[in-house]
Amino acid sequence: MGKTDENKREQRYKLLTTGNLYPLLIKMAIPSMIGMIVSTVYNMTDTYWVAKLDDAALTASVGVVFTFVSVIQAIGFWFGYGSGNYISRMLGKKDNEKAEKMAAVGVCLAIITGIIFLLIGLILIKPLSALLGAGNDEVLLDATIKYLRITIFSVPFMLVSNVLYNQLRLSGGAGSSMIGLLLGMGVNMILDPLFILSFNMGIEGAAYASLIGQVIGVAVLFYGTYKPGNVKVDLRKAKPDLFHIKEILAGGAPNFCRQGISSISSVVLNNVAGGFSVNALAAITIATRVLYIAYALVIGFGQGFQPVCAMNYGAKNYDRIKKAFKLTLITVTGFLVISTFVLILLKTSLIGAFTNEDEVALLAGNMLEKWCVILPFMGYYILIGMLLQNIGRFAMATSVTTLENGFCLIPVLLICGLVMGEDGLLWFKPIASGISLIISIFIGTYAWRKYLGGEKNAVCNTI
Repeated sequence: MGKTDENKREQRYKLLTTGNLYPLLIKMAIPSMIGMIVSTVYNMTDTYWVAKLDDAALTASVGVVFTFVSVIQAIGFWFGYGSGNYISRMLGKKDNEKAEKMAAVGVCLAIITGIIFLLIGLILIKPLSALLGAGNDEVLLDATIKYLRITIFSVPFMLVSNVLYNQLRLSGGAGSSMIGLLLGMGVNMILDPLFILSFNMGIEGAAYASLIGQVIGVAVLFYGTYKPGNVKVDLRKAKPDLFHIKEILAGGAPNFCRQGISSISSVVLNNVAGGFSVNALAAITIATRVLYIAYALVIGFGQGFQPVCAMNYGAKNYDRIKKAFKLTLITVTGFLVISTFVLILLKTSLIGAFTNEDEVALLAGNMLEKWCVILPFMGYYILIGMLLQNIGRFAMATSVTTLENGFCLIPVLLICGLVMGEDGLLWFKPIASGISLIISIFIGTYAWRKYLGGEKNAVCNTI
């Protein structure tokens, strides 16, 4: 390791453990927030351009395939967070050799897993499409198979991209992670209208644009690991053993479980909504994309808190972690309050950008309005899961992060659908989110007191 590299890491360590806290949080958060916003726009891009084809079945198929993509992202974040959290803690202890070895193992695991998923996906393409929620309509099933068949080739690149992105971000290289993310997504967003409309490739054009963007993104992220101060990925150091695999699986479990159960919930939601109509499924696809704009800002700012939390936990600076959490909570709550008003005020324009069909637009708008009821209060729920994960309380973090879009959402969705019919699609999310928030407050209060030497009334002191 060169002297310049060593000095850069030492400067980063001092910044994260002693720097002026709120400016530091903002500095760390800005690249992540930009990345999350671009990621959100990226996830909306396929929906937007496919909607120009004026076919509800095609719009719905984007939502169906996104469920599969979210499963792959869940695995990528599992490996990325698992290896990235370990890397961050080792950097806090100034053990750079262990950090570099873990980085290589994480990427190697992503490559192997991606190839396995690619082969299995191609063999089981039709039953997989039906399972994801396209089995209720033949036109929808055909569109989904066309889109998914090409998307499957992106899987190895998606996994490696997510691993590299999170390793860079959690080790303090937020700028390098953002650049790789932005370039890959930017290419996809430029190619989407060309392939879908100009070249008349239809929905398959969206899949090809995503594939090319993923390949470019991986190349740029890999190059970013070799910049001074970052933890470089040398695959020659990738010697997976039980210890490293266990650290990756345990450390990334909260993210995998959160996104994994969210993916299962999406499958259930696709099938429930599709059981009512293709229009209901298209409306769910659109409303979900629009709502996530608000969550993207919160998650992005929270990701700026994460390396500060992990590094200071490794350095045993518990008071600094608590102060950082409080400042972050106040900030993201402000984001959510403002976002709620903006989404409700502009719902017609936002929904209208994705569909010209009146029935779909009306239903999506009603969904968005009802879902915003709980939105201003969800900052604590999001952040406490991040804190628990970054201080190594993986079981508690997993129990929190799997609530809102999983263990609470699925039963609430089924009950609302059974009792209220299609109107249940309007209310299942705010009910599930409210229950999840209450449970997270109890878990967070206990952890705050036990692991950070928290004040007597932990929750009140975080607000």
